Amino acid sequence: MKTAVWIAGILFLIIGLFAYLVASWNAWAIAFSAAGFLSLAVWSFIHRRELKESLKRRQLFYGANMVFLLMVILGLIAVANYVSSSYYKRWDLTSNRQFTPSNETAEVLKQLRHRLKITAFFQEGTDSDIRSLLSEYAYISRKVQYEVVDPDKEPTLAKSYGIDTNGVVVLQYGDKTIKTKQADENGITNAIIKLQRSRVITICYITGHGERDLTDKTGEYGYGDFKQALIDQDYRVENLLLSSVSSVPTVCTIVMDAGAVKPFLSSELDTLKSYLENGGYLFIMTDPRTNTGIPEFLSKYGIDTGNNVVLDQVVRLFQGPGIGIEPIVTSYSRGSGITRDFKGTTIFPLVRTVGVVNTGKPGISIIPIAKTSDTSWADTDLNALFSKGTAKFGSNDIKGPVSVVVAGTIKTEKKTARIAVFGTSLIAANKYLSALFDKDLVMNTVSWLAKEENLITIRPKKENNQQMFLTAAQGNMIFYLTVVLIPVLLFFGGILAYIRMKRL
Repeated sequence: MKTAVWIAGILFLIIGLFAYLVASWNAWAIAFSAAGFLSLAVWSFIHRRELKESLKRRQLFYGANMVFLLMVILGLIAVANYVSSSYYKRWDLTSNRQFTPSNETAEVLKQLRHRLKITAFFQEGTDSDIRSLLSEYAYISRKVQYEVVDPDKEPTLAKSYGIDTNGVVVLQYGDKTIKTKQADENGITNAIIKLQRSRVITICYITGHGERDLTDKTGEYGYGDFKQALIDQDYRVENLLLSSVSSVPTVCTIVMDAGAVKPFLSSELDTLKSYLENGGYLFIMTDPRTNTGIPEFLSKYGIDTGNNVVLDQVVRLFQGPGIGIEPIVTSYSRGSGITRDFKGTTIFPLVRTVGVVNTGKPGISIIPIAKTSDTSWADTDLNALFSKGTAKFGSNDIKGPVSVVVAGTIKTEKKTARIAVFGTSLIAANKYLSALFDKDLVMNTVSWLAKEENLITIRPKKENNQQMFLTAAQGNMIFYLTVVLIPVLLFFGGILAYIRMKRL
C-alpha cells in the first residue's frame, strides 16, 4: 500500500506534466499535478523516520541528486515550452529572405487598427504555399488571424462566403470584406490596402440605353458576375439615369457605361462632357454595330471607335484554319498604369477597333493599351459578315495588329480627368469575364480610374539554388571529424566516467 502511494504520485506527476506540454495549464494538468504532489507528500509523511535515517546514506544522496537533476530538466522543459508558446522569434537565413514579407507589407500590417481575418479556400495538397505566406503575415502582426479551408471538405462554409472555386482568399476587416484570387504577397497586401481605404469608391453605372444588366447572374451576356467582382473589391455600385440629372452626382467616383444600344440624348452627352471637364473618371465599353452617339462624343477627345469588327484567324481541331470573332490579345502597352505589369492573355469577343487620333487640342494624353495579333484585321464589310457569314480581307479593311482599348488623361483648366474605352462590352459579361485574364484587365482598369496609386507591386522572390562545393581535403576533414573523432571522444569519456564512479 505504501509503495502504491509512491508509484501513484510519480505517475500523476508524469500525466500532469504531459497534459501541460500538450495543452498548457488546463484543469486536467493542474488536477493530476496536485494529486501527484499530494501523494508524494503523504508517502513522505508516512516514511518520515526512514527518510531521516536514509538521509545519512550515500546511496540516498546520489538518488536525491538524480531526482533533483531530473526535476530541474523537466522544469527547464516546462519553462521553454511556456516561453515558446507565448513568445517566439523567426529567423530567415535564406540569402534573398525568401520567407520574409517585404518592407511594404510590414508597413501595411503595422497600420492595422482592427482584427484582420484571412480565410483561404484551397484544396488539400495545394495549400502549402498559402499557409506559409499567411503564417508570415500573422507573425508580423498579432491582429492577423488566418485559416486555410478545403472547400471540398467544408462546402457549407465555402457556400456561406460565396466560394465556388479553389484558390480564393477572403479578407475581413471590420465590416468590410474583400475576395481575391491572387493568392500571393502582392495580391493579399493590396487587398489589405483596399480594406484600409478611408474613402468610399462608388461606381455609377449608366442605365436607360439598353446597357448590360447588372442584376443578371445567370444569362451569358449579363453583368451579374462583374457587379459581384466590383463588390468583392469593396466598391459600391449604383445605377445612374443620366436623363434624370443635370449633372453627375458628386458621390460618383467612376461613371461607367457598358453595352448601350439606344442613342444618348444631347443633354446626356453634355452632362458627360461637363463631368470630364471637371476631372471625372469615365469608363466606356462600346459594342460594334451600335448607333448611340458615343463614338461622336469620344472623337472630340481624340478617340476613334471604328465602324468595324475585328477578326482573327483561328485553328480548329480537325477543321483547319478559320475566321474567329473572338480575337486573342497578348500585346499591351507598358506606358499605362493599367497594363504596365500586365502579362496575361485576354479574349475580346465581338470587338471594334478603338484607336487614337490627333485632335490638336492641348491636355489630351490618350494611348492604345491593348492590341490584337498580326493575323487579325478590322473588317468593315459588316453586311457580308453578319448576313452572309463570310469575311475576307478587303481594301477598306485594316490589317492587324489593331488597338481595341485606349486609356489616358484629359487635362482642362480645372482638373485632370481619366478615361478608358473598350471596343466591346462582352469582355465583362458572365460568359467571358472569367475567361483567361479578362477579369484582371477589366478590374485593373477600374482600379486605375479610381486613382488607387497606393496599391503596390511586390515582385515575387526567386528561389535561389544554393550549392556548396567542397574540396577533397574539406570532405575528408568533415568525415573524420564527425564519423571518427567525436564518437571516439564520447566513447573514452564514458569509460573515464565509469572508472571514476567505481572508485567512489
